[in-house]
Amino acid sequence: MNKAIIPTNKKDRLVELDVIRGIALFGILVVNINYFSTPALYADMFHMSESLTLPEKWLKWITIFFFEFKFVSLFSILFGVSFSLFLTRLKTRGISVNTLFKRRLYFLLIIGLIHLFFFWYGDILTIYALLGFLLLLFVDTKPKVLLKWIISLPLLPILMLTFGMIFRNNILSTFTVQIASIYEHAIYYYANGTVVDIFKQRLIDIAYIYQGYVLMIPVIFSMFLLGMYIWKSGYITQISTYKRELQKTRKYSGLTGMIFSFLAVWADEQIETITSPFYFIQYMSQVISGPVFAIFYMTSLLLLLQNKIWRQRLYYLQSVGRMALTNYLMQTFICLLIFYSFGLGLFGQLNLIASFSITILIFLVQIGYSHLWLHYHRMGPIEMIWRTFTYKQK
Repeated sequence: MNKAIIPTNKKDRLVELDVIRGIALFGILVVNINYFSTPALYADMFHMSESLTLPEKWLKWITIFFFEFKFVSLFSILFGVSFSLFLTRLKTRGISVNTLFKRRLYFLLIIGLIHLFFFWYGDILTIYALLGFLLLLFVDTKPKVLLKWIISLPLLPILMLTFGMIFRNNILSTFTVQIASIYEHAIYYYANGTVVDIFKQRLIDIAYIYQGYVLMIPVIFSMFLLGMYIWKSGYITQISTYKRELQKTRKYSGLTGMIFSFLAVWADEQIETITSPFYFIQYMSQVISGPVFAIFYMTSLLLLLQNKIWRQRLYYLQSVGRMALTNYLMQTFICLLIFYSFGLGLFGQLNLIASFSITILIFLVQIGYSHLWLHYHRMGPIEMIWRTFTYKQK
C-alpha cells in the first residue's frame, strides 16, 4: 500500500465536528425512539388519532419544534463536510479520490442494507451511501453554483406534495382501510411475533417509508451539498475569520427556524386526515425549518466551542461523535432488545415520556461506553472494520 494512503490520526481530527456529530446522534435518537417503540410510521403518514396527556402533548410539540428533521439535517450537513474533508486530505497527499471514497461508500451501503432489511426499516445509511456516489459529481463545483443547488433541491418535494394534494381524495380512499390494518399488525408482530413475522412486517414498513423518502431525498442531498459549501468556504477551518458572518447566520437562521417550527407544530394540531391541507403546511414548514434550524445548531455550536469553558464542558461528547457509525447502529440494537418480542417486547406499550426517558438513558450509556472504548482503542469497532475495508490495512 502507498505510504501516503493512511487513515486520519486522532491529532488531525477536528474536535468541533466530533462534538456536533455526537449531539446530532442524540437528536436523531429523540425522534427515532418513537418509530422504534410504536407504529409511528403509519400514525405520521396518515395522522391517526392518538390520546395524549398534556405533558405528552408538550413533549410531542417540543420534539416537532426542536428535533424533527432538524438533527437528520444536521447529520447530513456533517456528512457533506466529512466528504469534503476526506477529499481535501487525499488531494494534499496526491491520492486519487474516487477509488477510496467509493470503497467507503460500498462499505456503508453493505452495512446499510443489512441494517435496513434485518434490523430496522428506518435505516438512513443506505440512502446516505447511494446519495454519496452523486457527491462525486460535485467535487469541483464552485461554492456559488453549490448554493443554487442547495436552494433549488428542497423545492422538489414541495412540488411533489402539491401534486399529491391535488389527488388527495384518491389517496384517502385507497389507503385508509389498508393502513389501519397494517397499524394493528405492526403492534402485534413487533411485540409478540416470531423473527419471521417481524421480518415480514419490516418489509411492509420499508415499502411505505421509502414512499416518504422520495420526498426527503432531495432535502438530504441538499444538506450534503451545504456541508460541502461550508467546508469549501472555510467556515470550519477559519472560524475566527468568519466569526461575524457565523453570528449573523446564527441569528437569522434561528429566527427563521423558530417561525417555521411553530408553524409546523400548529399545522400538526389541525390535521385530521392525510387529505387535510394542513398536512401540506406542516410538511412545507418541516422542509424549511429542518435545514434552517440545522444551520442554527451548527453555527451556534461552532461558535460556542471556541469558548474554552464550553469546549471543556462539551468535550466528553467528542467520543460519541468519533464512534458515530458504531453508536448509530448500537441505538438500533438496544431499542430492538427493549421493544421487540425477542427482547422485552414493549412495542406499543410505553407513552412518550417513558420513551424519552429511555432515550436519555441510552445516550448516557453511549457516552460512557464510547469513552471507555476509546481509552483502549483508536476508533470504534465498526469504524475499525470500515477503515480496513477502505484502506486495505488493519
